[in-house]
Amino acid sequence: MNPLLPSTTRRAMLLASCALAAGPLGAQTRRAPLSPAVPVRVGIISAMFDALSIIAAEKGYFRDEGLDVEIKAFPGSGEAAQALAIGALEVLASGPNPMLFNAKQRGIDLTIVATAGQHSPGHGSISFVMRRDHVESGRYKSPADLKGMKLASGLAAPSSWFVSALAQKSGVSEKEFDIVQLGLPNVVAGLGNKSIDAACINEPHATLVLKKVNGVRIMSMDQFKPNFPNGWLIYGANITRRNPEAGRRFLIAYMRALRDYRRAFIDGNAGAAELTAMLGKYNMQITADTPMLDFPANGAPSFAGVDELVQWHLRMGNIRAAPDLRALQDDSYLKAALAQG
Repeated sequence: MNPLLPSTTRRAMLLASCALAAGPLGAQTRRAPLSPAVPVRVGIISAMFDALSIIAAEKGYFRDEGLDVEIKAFPGSGEAAQALAIGALEVLASGPNPMLFNAKQRGIDLTIVATAGQHSPGHGSISFVMRRDHVESGRYKSPADLKGMKLASGLAAPSSWFVSALAQKSGVSEKEFDIVQLGLPNVVAGLGNKSIDAACINEPHATLVLKKVNGVRIMSMDQFKPNFPNGWLIYGANITRRNPEAGRRFLIAYMRALRDYRRAFIDGNAGAAELTAMLGKYNMQITADTPMLDFPANGAPSFAGVDELVQWHLRMGNIRAAPDLRALQDDSYLKAALAQG
């Protein structure tokens, strides 16, 4: 090396030559994938809280960690939750629900390990939508007019609690209107043929329903209960009891997908077209009008407003006792993933 060069320049050249000798940046510290690859079954219902698992699978992040991930689609959250409870799945993103709240009492080992999105202001991912003819005719002017109506929503789901709470504030009890559970195609058909009056459903489907039936968005969950969790990432016993290393690797890949998602949909639009195409393959049709769910950058699950949901479930008889929410959570997987960067 030329001794006439300034010392800072010589030091920079030395560092650069060492880096070239070592190969691509990060190659030395990259984790070896698990071998043989560990099979992991992940349930989805094609709601926005499934986005990160889909992105991680499509971009090969799970494969990089030595996980052989199978994405299994379910028609609804109830069927998916049951599959997780009986060990037919290892991982599921799910909204707060009685199955999870009752798990410990029933000896079912389910653990909340990370966020699956939250309804931050401006990012409401559950919407209460009404037929336009009801709004324009004056049949619906406020939640007090829910009396006598039929709504499509998930039974015992946060969406049902959302509508019930709005009605109750206007003096209408749950017994004065009907909530029915329909698959998405039936929701569209039901609003179109006027066999139902309204719906409370997850994105990206709510926005599509509005477009197809020319409906009216009355309110979204972020306006009702800001920062309420849209979902949590949940591990079953096959991970927590039998292969925690697979759980740590899963979250490393999941957090890579979370950072991609935020760059595309929350902090900017870098890579948005690529991710939109990926999600579209799983029946998640995102448009420019779709409110994008927020996944906080630190991956931590939100519990904002969950106590109120629990009280509603107790009143409705869906659960027998209030759960210890913190006992359902294990943040060690997330901490290990964040330590890996």
